[in-house]
Amino acid sequence: MSRSNRGRYDRGGVFPNGAMTGARSTPEREEAASAATTHDADLHLMTDQGVTLRKMREANRYAVFMLPPGVGTVRVMSRTVRPVGMPGACGDECRPRGVLVRHIKLFEGTVARHIVMHLAQKAPAGWHENFYAPRPEPCRWTDGQALLHLGPRHPGMLGVLCLEVLAGGPYGVAPAGSTAADHPCLNPEAAGKPVQQ
Repeated sequence: MSRSNRGRYDRGGVFPNGAMTGARSTPEREEAASAATTHDADLHLMTDQGVTLRKMREANRYAVFMLPPGVGTVRVMSRTVRPVGMPGACGDECRPRGVLVRHIKLFEGTVARHIVMHLAQKAPAGWHENFYAPRPEPCRWTDGQALLHLGPRHPGMLGVLCLEVLAGGPYGVAPAGSTAADHPCLNPEAAGKPVQQ
């Protein structure tokens, strides 16, 4: 092992230069390394003003976000994957999937509300039309930038938004030195899917 690579391999046993732990580098292995994946969805919220809201924490499959006062609409943002051949209601399609969301709860002070607009009969923008069939109760995939209306907010009060995320990934990661624009699987516009504003 070269000194420059010592201690720099990832959990999958692949060095940044494409060589695998304990194995000689081959063109096939280098190609596999260039299509690296991650299970980190990079889940976050984006407000109408373009402000990014990062998770405070995760617990029991819930991603927890702090909402500033006055925020009535957000987009649920994440990495995406094109699940050709995967099981489920949308498994034979190439539409990008972000995360699979079931329950959404909004807490303000001592009041808790369930938000169900993402489970409406007609899917809102950024949510897949079909429910995910193998689950016993309705849940929906995002497309990586799903619109979420929060309903009436208490004026001047912070909120806590909790998203129950049941599944997601693995997501493609662009190799070092390239950009998402170079890879259709990482760039919805390059793959013919317009990014909704």
